Amino acid sequence: MERKAKLFIASLVLFAAFALIGYYAVKSSAYMDVSQVLKLNHEAKVTVRGYLENLQYDAANKKLYLLLSGKNGAKLLAVADAKIIEDKYGPIQYLKWDRDNVVLEGIYDPNNKVLIVTNVLQGCHSNYGQPAART
Repeated sequence: MERKAKLFIASLVLFAAFALIGYYAVKSSAYMDVSQVLKLNHEAKVTVRGYLENLQYDAANKKLYLLLSGKNGAKLLAVADAKIIEDKYGPIQYLKWDRDNVVLEGIYDPNNKVLIVTNVLQGCHSNYGQPAART
């Protein structure tokens, strides 16, 4: 009988552990709106969804600046290393953006209210078309 009780308790502990892991995975993978990100008061890795208000490419510094707006009009500046974007999706000048649905992953810096982009999950590469190869 004691063995069954130990197995039951071990099963309960494992179930609780997997339930917590699952809950954390669901909560941490959710997209945040721009307004939610701006409320953070600590540096955090975030996935943010917004509308692309403006896009500027600084060729000299190889930086891509994206201004995102949220549902309530809040605005967030996102800065991406152009080399990372080009390595994944091709030359900056050929990227086509879906201005109504951009999802960026990155590190939010609350002191400067800037998102340092590590990945573009949605908004450009789905519409990206590689130019014809020259041979």
